[in-house]
Amino acid sequence: MNINQIKQVLTIAEEKNFTNAAKKLFISQPSLSKSIKLLEEELGVELFERNPIKLTHAGESFVSKAKRIMADIGELEIEMSDISSRSKTYIVIGIPSHRCYCFMPKILKELHEEFPNCYIKIEEYPTFILKKMLAEDKIDFYLGTENPDSLIYKAEHICDETVFAAYPKSWNIEFKEDEIDIRKFKECNFITFPEQLALSQYLKTLCEENGFEPKSIIECHNAETIYSMIDEGLGASFLPELFIKYFPQKDNVCIKKIKGYTFKREFAIFYKKDKYLVKPAVKFLELFKNIT
Repeated sequence: MNINQIKQVLTIAEEKNFTNAAKKLFISQPSLSKSIKLLEEELGVELFERNPIKLTHAGESFVSKAKRIMADIGELEIEMSDISSRSKTYIVIGIPSHRCYCFMPKILKELHEEFPNCYIKIEEYPTFILKKMLAEDKIDFYLGTENPDSLIYKAEHICDETVFAAYPKSWNIEFKEDEIDIRKFKECNFITFPEQLALSQYLKTLCEENGFEPKSIIECHNAETIYSMIDEGLGASFLPELFIKYFPQKDNVCIKKIKGYTFKREFAIFYKKDKYLVKPAVKFLELFKNIT
């Protein structure tokens, strides 16, 4: 058994088709079939059922272990490259778009000044997608407020944040305090985040605790877009404290603390505990912990 055969099994398992897998591996289909047959004979088990192609019990076990082996090999290559400093390093960072706008330009400027040969890729997706990408090793870091499994991931605390109510000034909602009672919005339209996101759950729970169901007319996962729609008078929403702090204020948006709402959530950088961090990645963590 060799590395090429391991890659072949993983590719077939992903494609569920020998012909497609062969194309992806840049080899002929007969050569791939022969290689897998020899591997199965060597191991004394069948890894795939044919017609249709699917993993056997032994194949599922093989793929599970093989993924870990390939991940370890990848980590080893990165570590050796970092030690030798002979090749370009790279970091893949997952962060929701509204937080990327707030932090990344300044952070990356400082990082690039010290590590000009470090290639950085930014993946901007909703939190639930980024958590999945982190689990699948598609990103090195996930920045957010929803903690993954603490047994597998390490969290570098950045700050605690709350959320604010944002609504159009043109609504002329009267209030005499710095805080606003959520019940003022009982008959108002809301622009909500997708239900998979924590902000959507916070909004729904708080409204229900105050005796009403939020009337959502628009759903959007992008905080900047929601903010612009509030400015146009389309509805109210909840927005994160750090977004409010860094995003340019708009004339027709009123931002207020929510009366009786004291909850705070941790904003942190998450990464796998067993992951080797190249020098630029270590510097990235240092820079981000001092950003707020």
